[in-house]
Amino acid sequence: MTGAPPTTSDFTLDIPALPSLAQAPGWASPCGRAVLYNADCLPLLGKLKFNSIVTDPPYGINYTKGNGGLGFHRTGTVTNTKPIYGDDKEFDPSPLFQCGKRRRFGTSDTAIVLFGANHYCQKIPHEGQWLVWDKCCGQGAANSFVDAEFIWMNRRNARCIYRHFWAGGLRAGEDNQGKSKRMHLSQKPVELMMWLLESARIGLGKTVLDPYMGTGTTGVACLRTGRKFIGVEIDPEYFAFARARIEKELEQLRMFFEEPNHVLGDSNREVK
Repeated sequence: MTGAPPTTSDFTLDIPALPSLAQAPGWASPCGRAVLYNADCLPLLGKLKFNSIVTDPPYGINYTKGNGGLGFHRTGTVTNTKPIYGDDKEFDPSPLFQCGKRRRFGTSDTAIVLFGANHYCQKIPHEGQWLVWDKCCGQGAANSFVDAEFIWMNRRNARCIYRHFWAGGLRAGEDNQGKSKRMHLSQKPVELMMWLLESARIGLGKTVLDPYMGTGTTGVACLRTGRKFIGVEIDPEYFAFARARIEKELEQLRMFFEEPNHVLGDSNREVK
């Protein structure tokens, strides 16, 4: 994104206890539904107020994009193929669990949803539930794309499998190759993130934190389903793309509601 960095006054919003810009540069939507930080998430965790954590962290597997797919792979389906920041180190989820216990708008019941937890399963609590994103949807073993991803959450739910086709350039839903390109190596479908918000029973109007925001898919899902969003991303390029994406989503939502307060709050309110 271009333009001068926001000032501290840009963060005088209805989400309490936000750190100052001296601690974390970022952007806040005028309506107060989304706040984004371009920073390392770990120093911020104890300073933010939120009701739940939904995130796709670096798994610690040092992933680099290959040429998988055995004929089904299309070059150019991922616009940005640089390595994932922090993926070259072993991932420790304990800071997320610790801050989840500390503060929670007066309740200790914080929903936590973590992608890729099978890669660090020895570090997560034994209780909870595993969810499965079925990416091949019965298409068989005709290619070398991963056929499923595993997600852990600290809440129980009868629903544990979500089927949404996703194989390189062949993708269902709004992320179909003909509609958009992936900007992140591990970008997820908006539809999947919306399902996870419901599966974790995160209430409408609640605030969701994604400390490894990437390109902002969790934020788009939150806004689309009537939840608030706090996102943190250390990579400036991904942060800029997430901001543009969330700004576009807010503008699209505003077009569908005659009364902006219904979902977006007072979008015309000046930020003090």
